[in-house]
Amino acid sequence: MGRGHRVVVSVAVAAPPDRVWRALTVPAEVEEWDGVRALAVPGDYPGPGQHARWRTRLGPWPLTLHDRVREVVAGRRLAADLRVGFAVVEEEYQVVASGTGTVVVSSNVVSSPVPGLGLAALLLVRRAVPRSMARLGAYCAAHP
Repeated sequence: MGRGHRVVVSVAVAAPPDRVWRALTVPAEVEEWDGVRALAVPGDYPGPGQHARWRTRLGPWPLTLHDRVREVVAGRRLAADLRVGFAVVEEEYQVVASGTGTVVVSSNVVSSPVPGLGLAALLLVRRAVPRSMARLGAYCAAHP
């Protein structure tokens, strides 16, 4: 991961790793728990080098989230470079079996290409990632 501020959030999910992996990688499921809408997502998403575009919001403003997949280790690791508005995030999900469930770790390095907005990007990600991870856990538990 590159330069920027690190945000790491982990969540215990009451679902097996394969269920969590589907929620992270099937676009229709990502829409359900993450609140984004697929604009242009490759049919075989996610694959290294792919560029997916999602519609999201920052308050009342609609934004396009650019998702460039860096690495995929099926069922275990998904790494991508995200760009949305003034924020750039090097994101990585790790999916680890734990007892009868799963632990998901979201590691993020946050920066901004806009001078002076790095802290604002960090604050947004610090707020958004824990909420997103909580929704992922609730979604997987409710949809076995």
